[in-house]
Amino acid sequence: MPKALLTLTGSDGNPTTSIIRRTVETFCGDHSCHRIVVCIPVEWEERFCQELRGLDKIMCVHGGATRQESVRLGVEALSEALERESGSSASACVLVHDGARCCVSREIISRVVSGVREYGAVTAAVPVPDTLTKVQEGLLSSPVDREGVWAVQTPQGFLLDELRAAHHAAKVDRFEALDDASVVARLRTVRVVAGDRFNIKVTHPDDLSVAARIIR
Repeated sequence: MPKALLTLTGSDGNPTTSIIRRTVETFCGDHSCHRIVVCIPVEWEERFCQELRGLDKIMCVHGGATRQESVRLGVEALSEALERESGSSASACVLVHDGARCCVSREIISRVVSGVREYGAVTAAVPVPDTLTKVQEGLLSSPVDREGVWAVQTPQGFLLDELRAAHHAAKVDRFEALDDASVVARLRTVRVVAGDRFNIKVTHPDDLSVAARIIR
């Protein structure tokens, strides 16, 4: 199943909530958040709707074959919804967040929103503290200078119309990126704001228990 539907457990080992619900609840509780678009796989629509039942501000959109395509579809749906409501989406601040980062805090959200208002395009990130090296066939190859190397996180924040234009250009150019900051950086500068080392992305099985401890 999609990892966003996996269950987090409490200190007693009993299930508490799903990754996606925990993530969305954090944004729902932020006073500056007015609408949440959740990009979901078509075949899991019923399950996602069940997990998000009872939450406000939610609009579910069918995603695409890749993360980038899913974001593009979500951005287009959001832009069209805002244009129907108010006639314009140009000044809207939009944050793009990985659903699997269920430890995101309101403090990070606030920093990203403030960053968008000041700079127009930002991403949360943290400096890399570890020694880095390239490995070939299981052997140390060559060290990587970590000076100025940061680990990029989400949320990433943009002006909605600029994000939509950047994704359209990427589609036309067949440009594929790992995150939205890289998509937007082709058209304008993107600033970095402080992330949080606890803002982990659930990727490996052990991350589930780590995320549960962070949340507790």
